[in-house]
Amino acid sequence: MSKWVYFDKDGVVYGYPSQVDVDVAIKDSTHILVEVKSSVSRGDVSEFSRVGRLYEMVTGIKPRLVMVTPFIDDRGLEAARTLGIEVYTDV
Repeated sequence: MSKWVYFDKDGVVYGYPSQVDVDVAIKDSTHILVEVKSSVSRGDVSEFSRVGRLYEMVTGIKPRLVMVTPFIDDRGLEAARTLGIEVYTDV
């Protein structure tokens, strides 16, 4: 278990070259990326989905995406369901 940090030279996540990091990366038989945020919106979910796509491009392994947050708005929750991102929240 560690943090995953990668320089996205092709701009997959933000549309321009930038460093991308994920709070927790668990690598076992399944790779799981975990993002912990105090609040999550639809934009945060979309960004995390692109991070997952970048991770798959770099490693060749499709990760399971998990967001942990005390609050996510309705549009963010709908986006997470659509994009296949697991959300753990108080809501």
